[in-house]
Amino acid sequence: MQSFTTRVGRRGFTLIELLVVIAIIAILIGLLLPAVQKVREAAARMTSSNNLKQLAIGFHSLADSQQGYLPPVYIESWVDPAAGHLYGGPYLRATGTGFFFVLPQIEQGNLYNQQGSNGTNVYAGAHTFFVKPYLAPLDPTNGEKTYGWGPGNYAMNYQVFGRPNHPWGWAWGCMGSTKLAAIPDGTSNTILLAEKRAGCVGGSNGSNGNLWGHGWWNADWMPTFANTDIYGSSAWLIPQQQPTNANCQQYRATALSGSGCQVAMADGSVRNVPNSISQTTWQSALTPNGGEVLGSNW
Repeated sequence: MQSFTTRVGRRGFTLIELLVVIAIIAILIGLLLPAVQKVREAAARMTSSNNLKQLAIGFHSLADSQQGYLPPVYIESWVDPAAGHLYGGPYLRATGTGFFFVLPQIEQGNLYNQQGSNGTNVYAGAHTFFVKPYLAPLDPTNGEKTYGWGPGNYAMNYQVFGRPNHPWGWAWGCMGSTKLAAIPDGTSNTILLAEKRAGCVGGSNGSNGNLWGHGWWNADWMPTFANTDIYGSSAWLIPQQQPTNANCQQYRATALSGSGCQVAMADGSVRNVPNSISQTTWQSALTPNGGEVLGSNW
């Protein structure tokens, strides 16, 4: 007897079924995307926190090698206390910023020596480099050079690294001579470094930028904040929240995310400063010798 096998054809998806599947996938993506973005932001913030920690430890190590003194915001090689110049620290016979002098302590010794003329001149070429520990992943402008100068996402507290109200003017005020262990308000109550937007007002080759190797002749390009000698009371403003190139204020620290601005304290710890912080509390944390008690929103 001949047997017959019945073949049943496979039914494909209907258009409605395909649309339902696509809609479900779109909903799932919509639910997952914010979570993925939050994870990425958290990872980027962690990278920036680690950079700040590395820098804070680097400045501690540098101070230990220099009789306890932090480097100045900026100094030039011709400064000579023996000639009556009003500078009392040990960072002499060299031209550079605090970020230049700390390079060997953050595993950038080759740049410091080979491109910095053996640690004597940041302008021997070092200032043109991108330095990875100086870049925060959340800043969209961290890949922009300004007239060939390397950008940075961290800035020195002028109240600590500088000498506000220097009798010879603000250029000399950059040449602070602070002993790290002798900060009157205590190292755990004083901000050392803060995040700051690299590009400001105009973008690449615009009018301003946070350049890690830049000197005193244009304050808008210096890697510092809280410079009351130049910007007066505006220097006490709390960190600016996620500014753009168009509205960025170059004299302020920056909250690179909605969570706030990350700072390194003088004791080496890193903390997040929320956008809700009061200006009074922020100012108190910036001054190393004000004798203030930090507010409850710290």
